[in-house]
Amino acid sequence: MAIFALAGCHRSNVEVSDPLPQRGYIWQREWTSAVIDSLSEAERRLNGVVLLGAEINFGGKTPETVQASIDWNAVQRQNQHCSVALRIAHFAGPFRADDVPARVIVDVTKQLLDNARAHNVKIEEFQFDFDCAQKNLRAYRTWLSMLRPIIQPVRFVITVLPTWLYDANFLPLVRETDGYVLQVHSVPISARGNATLCDSNLAHEWIARAGKLRMPFSVAVPTYRCAAGYTRDGKLLTVAMDSVQRSWPPGTRILEFGADADEIAALVCQWQKARPPQLRELIWYRIPIATDTRNWRWSTLAAVMAGRPPKHQLSVRREGANPIDLSIVNAGEADERLSLNVTAKWSDYHRARPAK
Repeated sequence: MAIFALAGCHRSNVEVSDPLPQRGYIWQREWTSAVIDSLSEAERRLNGVVLLGAEINFGGKTPETVQASIDWNAVQRQNQHCSVALRIAHFAGPFRADDVPARVIVDVTKQLLDNARAHNVKIEEFQFDFDCAQKNLRAYRTWLSMLRPIIQPVRFVITVLPTWLYDANFLPLVRETDGYVLQVHSVPISARGNATLCDSNLAHEWIARAGKLRMPFSVAVPTYRCAAGYTRDGKLLTVAMDSVQRSWPPGTRILEFGADADEIAALVCQWQKARPPQLRELIWYRIPIATDTRNWRWSTLAAVMAGRPPKHQLSVRREGANPIDLSIVNAGEADERLSLNVTAKWSDYHRARPAK
């Protein structure tokens, strides 16, 4: 590992240069055979996985908890470096340590950790995934101080939004944890402008800012595509991900967003050469699943993890003699969004002769 300093007029910023550990998210609620197959592939390619354990929605009259059907036996067999995440859907408050939402969160947290222990799976990290409104960051600390003694000695981290980094309540918040995961990707909340899933310039800015805060952090990087539905005035309705197609009302404007593999590969390459020492790892959202058509393939992810653009290699396959079947084959590493025509040319032909 190389460590060097960039000298400025008034201060020096230390940066490091070495390979980054890389993990991946398994965010499927239903554990099919395809998910288990990808878990096995992740064991070979990644430094660990983060499993979606459950999601809690407080939007209705009563809390709704959806548990992921994790195959703990398969996890135990793979001997993965395994972490688990609890996702909280939109919640506006109030944040208390002894009300119904708090008790539900505590119960689900304990259940996830107990399930892992019952199957002899060592949980290395517990992630609390909640996109708290920035104005509520101070109150949000109540939940974290409530959860920390329950989760210990397992490492406790939260996912954070980039705008939080500039808030005075951010450092007191993350000091309730062992670290955080900085999300540098998001579906635009408005259809206006030239919004993208992951802006590389902003990602650099956010990571530089996070490094100055002197707290260890990971970066969540996207691998997915999605379709987002917007109202006529440009407000986000819902997002279709994980190969699940949404049903939108008439008049919905639908936009496609996707992670740019070449652009993200350039980011990875730069971070491997120079980054703040507080940046400890990358976590890919999400690992390839054979049935997940809105995500990269393993070949694409492997290239980007190495910090190089995936190779493009399209070819036309010819089968048969008469008639001839032509098909387009992607033998490269990159995913291809095909909008092309294939032109077939021939120089001569045989006319049918009349029978004698």
